Amino acid sequence: MTTSAEVASHAGLSRSTVSQILNGRDHLFTPETIARVRTSAAALGYRPSLAGRTLARGTSDIVITLIPDVTFNPRLRELVDVVSAGLAQAGLTNLLQFVGAQTLLEDTILGLKPFGVVSLAPLSEEQRRRLLAQGVHLIVQSTSVQAAIDRAIGRLQAEHLIEAGYDILGVAVPVAARERKFALPREEGVTRFAASRGVTIIPTLHVALERGGSENALRSLPPERIGIAAYNDEVAMAVIGAGSRFGRSVPIDLGVIGVDNSSIAQSMTPTITTVDYDIVFSGHAIVEALLRGSEDAGSDAESVHQVEERLRVVQGESTSLSQRASDEN
Repeated sequence: MTTSAEVASHAGLSRSTVSQILNGRDHLFTPETIARVRTSAAALGYRPSLAGRTLARGTSDIVITLIPDVTFNPRLRELVDVVSAGLAQAGLTNLLQFVGAQTLLEDTILGLKPFGVVSLAPLSEEQRRRLLAQGVHLIVQSTSVQAAIDRAIGRLQAEHLIEAGYDILGVAVPVAARERKFALPREEGVTRFAASRGVTIIPTLHVALERGGSENALRSLPPERIGIAAYNDEVAMAVIGAGSRFGRSVPIDLGVIGVDNSSIAQSMTPTITTVDYDIVFSGHAIVEALLRGSEDAGSDAESVHQVEERLRVVQGESTSLSQRASDEN
């Protein structure tokens, strides 16, 4: 294994100079000196020691992304992929840690001496304080921001269903407790918007994603034409399937809109009308905030606005065309 001393000898420079450049302190040297070290390191196949770099810099090249206790669906994986790619371009490695309510984060994280932490899960003020005190670059999306975004998603679902001519609305959410923190504000967004338009809304449908679960949830569905705002595309698929088994015609007397613009929505028959959001934008914003050392990607109001203005309805076959969609076609 090639050592930094061999790189120094090859480049004709001191070990101290080479060590500092290889350990991330190249801002102290001229471009010509940096180029000599990089060229020699590449020629000799030098690979830096992670432990050595961590010792020299005080932090590692690792970023830890904390994943909340929710279903790790394709869109969440897409966000992680975008963040990982952006960090890789900056020479950083993204590690994932799934966290539950009882997970002890600090010792695990601080032991790795990470460059930064991206928390998609809520952190207590004490956790934030301790991480920041150790010089960790920290990005945390607040609970209030996430709730506001989810309410906006619910509003958009309700707006689409009403514009598509559904005079009675309902909300379908999964029974899984892990989804509740996202499901409740989405439900709130639907019900508030429906109330503001004077539209009747039925009691929320709680769908168990298991055999017979969706049928049990839809048994008490009123016979009138109704639009259902589903928590996500998976729940939307379950509602459509149960509705068909009960003889409901989609989208004529049962309209369903999901969330995620997933492959399920695009490959179903009928295709599912769904709410899409800009994962690439969100991922890039996280990386940029982390690299500039900002604890937050922006103010709460700004963050919500930037995400909300990128929400859009992708028209499928599971709802009637709204007037807006008809005009666009």
